[in-house]
Amino acid sequence: MNKRKKHFARLRTEAQRRKPPTKAQKRNTMSTYLKYMAGYKHNQLKTKSFEDIQMLFDKELKRVNTFIDMDIEIVKSSETRTEGSSKRAGKKLEFEILKKQKLDENVEAEVDDDQEEAEMKKHMEIVPDNEVAIDAIPLATKPPIIVN
Repeated sequence: MNKRKKHFARLRTEAQRRKPPTKAQKRNTMSTYLKYMAGYKHNQLKTKSFEDIQMLFDKELKRVNTFIDMDIEIVKSSETRTEGSSKRAGKKLEFEILKKQKLDENVEAEVDDDQEEAEMKKHMEIVPDNEVAIDAIPLATKPPIIVN
């Protein structure tokens, strides 16, 4: 008898789960989605009808489902630009070449500066200054040892 009660209880719960949600339940889930994902406030949604909320929800869901990553758009737009206008592509190449030339000139200038510094060091002499006396007081002094 106990087994039979559990079986029919399980059938009832499965039937309840299979039932479609009511309008109020749908409205509640759509409102929650719009609050957290679309940024609507509770006061904005509580005065709207079910159809209005459903329309807002469908519009937001469509926007999410048709999302295209920004990186993909940038790549596609750059491809169409290079195909569409060869003059701009040529200018871009010239600009990149000029950048590389400037970088090469900067590297050469740095190498020249390093060579000049090396030559200056060769010509410099270090002259010791023995004539100047420095009065230094040691910070740590040992007391004299007294021996009997």
